[in-house]
Parts: sequence; C-alpha cells; structure tokens
Amino acid sequence: MESILLHISQSEDIDNGNLTAASRLILDSICRGLRISRAGIWLLDPSSNSISCKLLIDAGRELTSQTILLTREQFPNYFEALDSERTIAADDAHNHVATAEFSEVYLAPLDISSMLDVPLRHQGKMIGIICCEHRGIDRIWREEEKVFASAIADLYGRAISAQQKAEYEQKLISINQNLEALVAERTKDLEATLNQLKQTQSKLVETEKMAALGNLIAGVAHEVNTPLGTGLTSVTHCLESLTKLQSAVTNKTLGKSQLDNFIQDTRGGLQLAEQSLNKASQLIRDFKRTTSDQISDKIEGLDLSLYLAQVVNPISAHIKKQSIQLNLSLEPNLITKTYPGVIAQITTNLITNAIQHAFPEQNANNEIKVITSKQGDNFVFEIRDNGVGIKKQDQKQVFEPFFTSKRGAGSSGLGLSTVYNLVSGKLAGQIELVSAPKQGTRFIIKFPSLD
Repeated sequence: MESILLHISQSEDIDNGNLTAASRLILDSICRGLRISRAGIWLLDPSSNSISCKLLIDAGRELTSQTILLTREQFPNYFEALDSERTIAADDAHNHVATAEFSEVYLAPLDISSMLDVPLRHQGKMIGIICCEHRGIDRIWREEEKVFASAIADLYGRAISAQQKAEYEQKLISINQNLEALVAERTKDLEATLNQLKQTQSKLVETEKMAALGNLIAGVAHEVNTPLGTGLTSVTHCLESLTKLQSAVTNKTLGKSQLDNFIQDTRGGLQLAEQSLNKASQLIRDFKRTTSDQISDKIEGLDLSLYLAQVVNPISAHIKKQSIQLNLSLEPNLITKTYPGVIAQITTNLITNAIQHAFPEQNANNEIKVITSKQGDNFVFEIRDNGVGIKKQDQKQVFEPFFTSKRGAGSSGLGLSTVYNLVSGKLAGQIELVSAPKQGTRFIIKFPSLD
C-alpha cells in the first residue's frame, strides 16, 4: 500500500488539472491497495441532503452511465453517519447502523458484504466520500487500510485544487486574449479618432487661415482705395488744368503767369498721384507676398522685422478704422529660416484678436504694438496691446479650442488655439501669455531658425 500511495502522490494526473483522469487513478489505486473490485466517488450537494455518484468502477470498468442519487429522506441513518464527517467502517454492512438501510436495495443485489466510506475534503470542508465495497464474506477493515484509504481520499482534494487552478489559468489566458483583442480594437479606434482629429485640426487651421486672409483682404481693399482715390483726384485735377491751358492757347490768351501756375499746379498733382500709386503698388506687393506665403508651406529665409512690416501693412487701415494706433518696434537684420506663411497667419490672428477683444471702447490712446528681438538662439516677436487684459481664470483656457468670451459676437474661439498649434508645431517654438485686468495683454512668440 505504501508503494501505491507513493506512486499516486507523485503522479502528474493528480496535479495537471484533469479531474476525470485523477478520479480514475484514485479509484484504481484504492482498489489495488484494498484488493477490492468496486469503488466509487460520491459527492454531496451543498445542502448535504443528497449524495450522487460521480464515478464508479467495477472490476476495472467505469459505470459512468449509471446515475445514482441517494437522499437523506431515503437513508436517514446513513446521512446521520455522514454528518459526523468520519470514516464509516462497516465490516458487516447488512447490519451496520449506518449501512443497513442499503441491504435489500443495494448490497444484496450486488453481493456486497462490507463497506468502507472515507471522507473527501477540499479546503477543510467535507464534499463527499470514496465508497470502498467488498464482495464475499464479511471483511474486518484493518487500521492501516483505513489510513491508506483516507490518504488516497486526501489526494482528491488536491486534484480539485489543481483543476480549479487550471480553469483559473485558462480563464486568465482567455481574459488576456480578449484583453489583447480589446486593446487592439481600442487602439485602432483611438488611431482612427486621432487621424480624424488631425484632419479636423488641419481643416480648422485652413479655416483660420482663410479668416486671416479675409482680414487681409478687407484691410488692403480699404487701404488701396484711399491712395487710388487720391491719385485719381490728382490726375483729374491735372486734366482740368490741361483743358484750361489748351483753351487759353486756342484763344491766344495764354500768359506767362498762367503758364507758370499750370506747370507748378500740374507738377504737384502728378507728384501726389505718383506717391499715391506707389503706396497702392507697395500695398499690393505686400498683400501678394503675404497671401502667397499663407498658401505656401515652404521654409524660406527672411528678415523677420521687414517681413512683419509687410504683413501688418495691408491690415493697418483696418486697425486705424477701429481708432487704434499701430506702432512697430523692429530690431533690424533678424535673418532666419522659417515658414513665412505661418508667421503671417500668427501675426494676423493675434492682431485680429486684439482688435476684437482688447478695446471694447474706442479711445485715442488704444494701441497695438509689434516688437521683434533676438534672445540667444531664439527669434522673438511680440504682439502687445494696452487694452482691458484677460481675466486670470480665463488665461488657462485661451489656447483651448472653441474657448471664447465673445461667443454671441461671432467669435469661433479657434484663433488662439490655431496660433498655439502653429507656434508649437510648425515653428517648433513657444508662446507666452502675459496679461492682467486693465494692464493690457502680451503674446510673446519664441522660435528657432529651422536650418
């Protein structure tokens, strides 16, 4: 029996999680050790009011097709003995107090004379029995046989733990597989969402770019009309003077003083027309350069100060129309390589933002200032106003998409968000906000040369 017990305790079938194989090994081993031909594993229901056969072998054959259920109501004495959770050693099973109830219905038909029932335990709780059945003359169960049977029964609890562990591991594998699939699916969804956000961001940037171009167009239209109107008036005046001169020549009434007046008057008019047309021509050149830069997405070399002067020139009329002074403080020779269109869009957006938000009331002292400088390896330009400033609680949100303090006034809340993305993304730079109520606002942009 000791060798059998050692063999079964070392068998992989006990610990591999296959409870069916472990159960068969246990019953085969107990039959060999006790020299019996019939044994079964019986499990109690949770209420301990019934017990059913899970595996029964007889002469080496499994009788799994037989479903046997015993109830407390049918066999009260047997269940009372089970309640003690001790081994039932019925040497004379037909007359033993616990097993006599089985005499006619079970023992006699199968020629069973003696029974040895040992408890099955798992995690300290009795869950059933191994029923060892002896045929032939009555058998007195020796103490070492009881110990052997109990030791074999204890291995069943170990086999149950192994099965639960295997099932748990399988569940973990399944969960991990499902988790991996879920993570992959979520990652795919996130990538799709990210791509959609990038596309949306790109569209928003394009929208803000067109808004900036719209502001440029509005400014240049007004600014160009003014010098053109002045030039046209001057040319018209010169034509009228020429008509009078021609009439005097025809009538032979032209005098020296009239000719001198005509020459002086015409020279002044033509000079004024020339200045006006040159101004209109410069505005158009600046406008063409700025608009083409905003459409382009190329890195170019430029003088930051000269370029910013070109950018603000077309919108200066719009600024003056709002009774705002525009002042430039530009450090010369700030040569860098960057995206001109991005610089133009940022500047236009920040100036437009100042016009919309900084000055709720017209005042002769209202001012927007554009400043350039260089700090170490960084090029710096600043859009500053002396307006109402930004509330402290709003300063953390001004760069967030769709945040605006003038939702009902037509503001989309995308201007500063676009500026932030362009500075941190395209320019590889930083933007700093300095503001306080009634102390004005400063947007400071620092960026490296993109060599």
